[in-house]
This record gives sequence, structure tokens and C-alpha cells, in this order.
Amino acid sequence: MKLVVDSNIFISALDPNDVFHSQCYPVLEKMLSAQLEAVCPVLVLAEVTCVIRRRTGSEGVAAAVCHQLGRWSSINWTDVTLDVAESASLLGAQIGVKGGDAIVLQVALEYGVPLLTLDKEMRLKAPPNVTVITPSDIA
Repeated sequence: MKLVVDSNIFISALDPNDVFHSQCYPVLEKMLSAQLEAVCPVLVLAEVTCVIRRRTGSEGVAAAVCHQLGRWSSINWTDVTLDVAESASLLGAQIGVKGGDAIVLQVALEYGVPLLTLDKEMRLKAPPNVTVITPSDIA
């Protein structure tokens, strides 16, 4: 199964103290075993790395997360080109979401794959042609 994975899934999976850890960690396991293939804008890598740094207080842990996730063969990291940014900007203006969320939604639109997220606002505001799922949908 191929899907776009939002940063909150990675963050919850990587933080054992996160309230959603037990729901999200199996997603990482499925990615490691190649049962899931992710397409993610590179923005997700930066978001995950920075949140892990803030939560752990450790630059080293954050850097390790960045290097490991950046090299997972089951994740296809996509560049945020000017075309992607413009399309995401117009989408965000249309549906009223934050810039990062608009980029993630735009990638799901572009690749025609579901978006995996815990973000309720994204689920509510996603365009009708984007399927939004949660970890429980792929358990």
C-alpha cells in the first residue's frame, strides 16, 4: 500500500510518551518491513526532526532521526518545488488550512494516494478527491 504519511504519524510513533504512540508505532513497523510505502514531502522530515529535538531536548537524537528517516527505502521523499508550492498555496487558500498541511495534501493529490494523518482539521477540510485515513484504518 502506498500513501502520504503526515509528520504527526512519525512523531507519535517515535515518541514513546506520546498519547498516540501505540497507534502509530505499527505504521513504522509496516514501513520497515515494506508492507507500506510512503510518499512524503521533504517538509515532513524537517517537521519530524525539529519536533523530536524539542521533545527530547537532544540535538543528537533529532539528527539520528533525520538521518535514519531520510534513508529509509520505503519512503519516497519529494521535493517542494515552486509548482508544488504554488498548487499547495492555492489549495490552502481554497480550503483554509495551514501551509504545511496544504503541502502534504497537495502531495496526496498529485500522487493520487491516501493521506495518513491524525490531524482532525485535515480530515475535515481535505478536498473530496483525497482519501484521509488514520492508523486504525490500516491496522
